[in-house]
Amino acid sequence: MLNPDCQKALIASVAFSIHTSSLAVILYASSSYWKQDYHTSKLTEVEWVEKLIHGHLDHIWTELGVWLHVFLILKHELYTVCMIQDS
Repeated sequence: MLNPDCQKALIASVAFSIHTSSLAVILYASSSYWKQDYHTSKLTEVEWVEKLIHGHLDHIWTELGVWLHVFLILKHELYTVCMIQDS
């Protein structure tokens, strides 16, 4: 059996965990959380991609999950093999 101080600490810890989890559920369930735009740039799609290609190398990884050379190879393959052109 736990001593009274340990019991109080355990109860406080569990209560904190439940409270934090409840707040997370409320946040994710709220419509305002899901309606926030991720990209608020004034750039067009083409300008955004050009900025990723010519900008900081980490940005293309952060936004697309691939490094620049992988993106350029994929772009080349879409053009040559699949005959997909820019819109």
